Amino acid sequence: MKAMLNFSQLIKSVPKAYISELTLSEDGEIDFDCRNACYIIKKGELLSYGKNKFTQLLKANDPIGVAETILGRPNELKYRRHKKVELYCLAGDPVRSQINNAGPLAKSIIKYSLRRIFQASDDDKAPLLFEEKFLLKNEKETKLRKFEEGTWIFRSGFSNNRMYFLEKGSVQLFTKNNRELATLTLGACFGESTLIRGKKHNNSALALENCLIRTIDEDLIEKNLRNEDPLVQLILYLVLRRAEFMNSLRMADDFSKK
Repeated sequence: MKAMLNFSQLIKSVPKAYISELTLSEDGEIDFDCRNACYIIKKGELLSYGKNKFTQLLKANDPIGVAETILGRPNELKYRRHKKVELYCLAGDPVRSQINNAGPLAKSIIKYSLRRIFQASDDDKAPLLFEEKFLLKNEKETKLRKFEEGTWIFRSGFSNNRMYFLEKGSVQLFTKNNRELATLTLGACFGESTLIRGKKHNNSALALENCLIRTIDEDLIEKNLRNEDPLVQLILYLVLRRAEFMNSLRMADDFSKK
């Protein structure tokens, strides 16, 4: 499955004034200041970990502090290296400026992902911007589908060629090991990360009751994202990746409490 956003192409397209490179050669914990800049691993590996010390191994193309830089807030995670690591560094001001000027689709997905990363609210609805500026404008190019209670909307391991917007009902997300991940209600989006990053579904989605779901095909998503500045496309890619490994850390934490 081909990725909608190609990291190698995007990193080359970002203006040189916005990006620099650095090398970390010493062992130990790293205290990144991610309010003024965020980082991407160019070569090497880092361990990231949260409050409960569950670790996630970050490799080439993975982000460091991208969500914190966008919001200008302290680091959520800590990082440790064991060998030399080469990094790209993205200046914070251009990142924030370009996102503020982004189109409604990219901006909405970034905002929605940030809310999930920081669990800033119990409200899991997509931003109003998404409905007013994207869905209404493209209503004829989307499809409204009915899913009866107990119907699988998609299953883990299958390819993805659309994202979903829940207009009525509720949906349960399960991990590939059939553990409950989240319950989605009216106004939630899902499936966007695997679609944009060109991956198969990590999770499964089940209709908990009769649902009305608007499906948005990959051609429409790609057409909108293609018009964005390369820096916006890169940040979108990185934020979606960050949301993925935050989910992994939280699942490990939840499992340890049971």
